[in-house]
Amino acid sequence: MSRMRATLGLAASVVLLAGCADDASPATDWADGVCSAWDQLSSDLRALTSGLDGDLSGRLDAVQASAQDLVDAIADTPDGADEAVEDAQQELSGEAGDVRSGLDSVAQALQGLTDASSQDDVAAALSEAQDGLSATGQALTALGDTVGGYASAADDTLQQAFDEARSCRETRTGGTSS
Repeated sequence: MSRMRATLGLAASVVLLAGCADDASPATDWADGVCSAWDQLSSDLRALTSGLDGDLSGRLDAVQASAQDLVDAIADTPDGADEAVEDAQQELSGEAGDVRSGLDSVAQALQGLTDASSQDDVAAALSEAQDGLSATGQALTALGDTVGGYASAADDTLQQAFDEARSCRETRTGGTSS
C-alpha cells in the first residue's frame, strides 16, 4: 500500500511539473514569437549581405519571407491583450514597416542590377542596394532596440512578457539562455 502511494505521489509530481513546464502567459508567447522572428530576420539579412556570390535572389527571398514572418508575429497579439501590449504591437508594426520598406528598395535595386546594361547601371544598382540594406539594417536595429527596451518597460505585463520570453533572453545574451 505504501509503495502504491509513493508511485501515485511520484506520478502526480511528474504531472504537476509537466503542466508547469510551459506556463507562459499569452503575452510572453507573443513576445517570444516577436523575438524569434526578429532573430531569424537578422540572421537571414546577415546571410544576404555576406557577398554577391551564390543565389542572391534566393537569399533575398528568404529575407523577405522572414520579414513577413516578423510582421505576422507582431500582428499576432493575444486575445484580450492589455493596452501596453497593444501599444507595443502598433509601435513594432511601424518599425517592421520600415524594415519592409528597406527590403523593397533592395529588391528593386537587385532587379536593376539584373537589368543593368552598362557599368554605370551596375554601379547605380549596387549603390541603391547598399542604401536599401543600410536603411533595412538601421530599421532592424531600431526594432531590436525597442524590443530590448520592453524588457525594462514601466508596464509590468510588457516587461514580464519580454523578460520571460526565451528567444528574447537568448537574443540579449548572444544565443544562450540566461
